[in-house]
Amino acid sequence: MNKLLLIIFGALLVSACTSVPSKSALTPLDLTADKDAVDDYWLAYRKVTPVYPALAKQQKLSGCVEFSLLIDANGRAVAPTIIKSFPVGVFDEQATIAIEKWVWVPTQTNTERQPVMTTFQHDFVVRQSSNSKAAYDACKI
Repeated sequence: MNKLLLIIFGALLVSACTSVPSKSALTPLDLTADKDAVDDYWLAYRKVTPVYPALAKQQKLSGCVEFSLLIDANGRAVAPTIIKSFPVGVFDEQATIAIEKWVWVPTQTNTERQPVMTTFQHDFVVRQSSNSKAAYDACKI
């Protein structure tokens, strides 16, 4: 009898938990066409600067990595995907590590913590760059 009551009670608890809507149930807004619109929903609270790769610094390379990403209801970057990188592959790893550590906080008007899709670009610039013209053209630095 006690086992039956425990099973019924456990089932009620599980069904009650699944009937409560979660914040992540909101469909993300696609703001990839308007980067500035993200500021209406989320503000960067903790920005992490990527480490400049030693070989790129030694070769005086400048460049960028552009991502598409989801800022979830917890203010975290989810599934950052590289859209473009210049020079290809040089800064990708460090840029990805950094963007995954960023934290955003909702604006006062984003009380529901609306997730958004956006794009973001990390720029890597070194003085007297050996590829400054190409980097500027590719990255709009």
